Amino acid sequence: MAILGFNLQKGELHFCMMDGTRADPRYVAHDRHRFDVDQPKPEMANFFKQTFNELIEAQRPQGLAYRLSMDGKKADQIAYLTFPFGILSLVAHERGLTADQTTIHTFTKKALAHPGDKFTACDARIADSPAAWPNAAKLAALAAWMSL
Repeated sequence: MAILGFNLQKGELHFCMMDGTRADPRYVAHDRHRFDVDQPKPEMANFFKQTFNELIEAQRPQGLAYRLSMDGKKADQIAYLTFPFGILSLVAHERGLTADQTTIHTFTKKALAHPGDKFTACDARIADSPAAWPNAAKLAALAAWMSL
């Protein structure tokens, strides 16, 4: 099953395409798209709708997943950390895809079947993962992994 996972941080949308099963996850691809956190909300909504649709067209996943960040402390942070996933949910609905949500608390040693932390689990347990890849991309991979 192919899952496209997403992770947001300030000004960056990270995605990771995963395939396989939860017990045997396989890396396919990752990348990031930059965005302006200060742009007006209608333009931000348009950017995310277009970007999500383009990524879905390019990657052809069977499902979607995202890591919901609990890091936002101010209204502007909450807007760019959560607002886009409402858009993703709408795009998923329109395309008949599931959109599973995870939080950082989902990535436990038991869930990952790995004694180390979540980032070393990505390197140790995900087949074909790159030698060096950013933690933000690994968070997108973890979201997808939990949905395999």
